[in-house]
Amino acid sequence: MTLRRVVLTADDYGYDPASAEVVLDLLRGGYVSATTVLAVSEHLDDLAPRLAALHSRHDFGVGLHLATNSDRGREPWTPLSAEGAVLADPDGTLPVDPSVAEGRATPESVIAEVAAQMIHLKGEGLVIDRIDSHSGTVYGLHGGAGLTEVLTVCARHRLAFRFPRSLGGTLFGDQIPSGLIQAHRRAVEAADALGVALPQMILTDPRPTETIGTYESLRDYYIGLLSLLPEGTSEIFAHPGADTSWARERFGSGWDKRVWEARMLRDPAWRAALEREGIEVVPRW
Repeated sequence: MTLRRVVLTADDYGYDPASAEVVLDLLRGGYVSATTVLAVSEHLDDLAPRLAALHSRHDFGVGLHLATNSDRGREPWTPLSAEGAVLADPDGTLPVDPSVAEGRATPESVIAEVAAQMIHLKGEGLVIDRIDSHSGTVYGLHGGAGLTEVLTVCARHRLAFRFPRSLGGTLFGDQIPSGLIQAHRRAVEAADALGVALPQMILTDPRPTETIGTYESLRDYYIGLLSLLPEGTSEIFAHPGADTSWARERFGSGWDKRVWEARMLRDPAWRAALEREGIEVVPRW
């Protein structure tokens, strides 16, 4: 019998020190089974040793959270490679708009930036087993370069890649453009030809805080996702965060979603739903 398995991922390790502490606690307690690391984070020199030390004692997945764009509301990031400079704004920082970052990407800049970010994590003592794309900037959603190049890097280094075999779920909405369907099929075929492991499905709550409304709404949404998981290994990812003055000054009530996701991952109702659905939590696909 084929089992339903899921990788529970806490994204954005390194986003801010307090949220990194939340992620470490979730990993330590077994509430998540993987995390992804922002190599461009200005905090990584301080935060990476703690993650590396925990990883040496616990089996969980670690991925490069490849970033070619910055996030609105926080200090912008900068590319780590000389070639990656073509992705940046005139001030040298990565753009906030993911579509702008994707539009600027060239095969050479993507390859160089992936390599530089991987080298940076390795230098911090972190061993990764997969790559994924912050804001989806290498998925080619806006016709830009990057997906083929990242798949090639994954194949060369025997890394998995976060890209769903199925377009079902929550990432792309109900109305999927025909062009995206065709591009998705070609990408899956390319990954299979290269031997790059992909999850069956990728799920998250894509709603903004103001649409979610309450913690209970978010928790129940995630519980509802479990029934969508197919046979094989899929991924559910969240962005757990800490409730701090730093976050409130920059993001206001929009930060509530990250605080709620941290709470949800520990919620006994969520844990009971995983058990009730018979879903095995694993560190990698």
